[in-house]
Amino acid sequence: MNRTNVKAPPLQIKGIMAQMVFTRSLSVAAELGIADQVANGAESIEILSKNLKVDREALGRLIRVLASQGIFRFDNGIVGNTEVSEYLRSDVPGSQRNFARMMGSQWMWKVFNNLEHSVTTGGSAFGEAFLGSDNLFVYFQQVNPEAGKVFSQAMSGFSYAFDAPLVSSYDFSEFNSITDLGGAEGRLLKMIKDKHPDVKATLFELPHAVAQAQKSDTKQQLEFVTGDFQQAIRPESDCFIIKYCLHNWNDSDTVKILKNIKNSMRDDSKLLIMDMLITEDDSQVFEKSLDIVMLLLLGAKERTREEFAALLDEAGLKLNRVIDTPCPLSILEVTKA
Repeated sequence: MNRTNVKAPPLQIKGIMAQMVFTRSLSVAAELGIADQVANGAESIEILSKNLKVDREALGRLIRVLASQGIFRFDNGIVGNTEVSEYLRSDVPGSQRNFARMMGSQWMWKVFNNLEHSVTTGGSAFGEAFLGSDNLFVYFQQVNPEAGKVFSQAMSGFSYAFDAPLVSSYDFSEFNSITDLGGAEGRLLKMIKDKHPDVKATLFELPHAVAQAQKSDTKQQLEFVTGDFQQAIRPESDCFIIKYCLHNWNDSDTVKILKNIKNSMRDDSKLLIMDMLITEDDSQVFEKSLDIVMLLLLGAKERTREEFAALLDEAGLKLNRVIDTPCPLSILEVTKA
């Protein structure tokens, strides 16, 4: 058995602990906009540091450690983008710049410093990190709106890459009407509408999200209904979609949302839950890491297939089947029980 690439256990532990350096370095690089600075071609570290108004040597060391992970090229003092760092640019479809800014932000790290609280209590650590701001979204609204803006942009960019694989993995042609619950700017609906132009596509969102969506290029193709799926849902539809939202709520709140959806479903309606599924027999580093983030921020979780099935059953719904897709999200096809 060839063990030349297997690190000794102490080195494995050290390697895992060093990931904090990469996370924070990547976030700082995204905040500085280094990838944008070299978007049109490689640049010397001297000119780059002057443009960014930072220390030349320290910037070089930051880029060097990221280059060791394939993020940026750094040869003889010349900095350029790689295939990976291209996605740290602000102007590319599917940009991950804001996701990197968010995950390494100071407020996020302050919450992570209270991980012990979440492990001890099973609840969110946000109130421990920011006394008086138990709710993440209230914090964004009242205390740190700039962080809230980055968060919203990060979620949009994070989700963008999933839309095409999701649309290609399910046959939407059987539906005359589709309603996306909490679909932000409606880009998933727009992609479905492009493929099935005759379908009636409705975005059901909070008032501020609808107002934002109506300023985007989805305005001409979609219908808009304002509301809150934690309260009640309208209108009726052949198909309801809820994409990567239920992980924001604990089990009891999730059941309430599912019951609200059921109350708007006809007997022949379908609900498509597009979400990550945790599996116990797979490493799933990304998915299981995000599960810890959800615990910390919201006291919520990523779920297994069995956990979803149990919540659906409690809400009077039935899991028909699970469709795997080429992205981290699966599609759970649900009907009334």
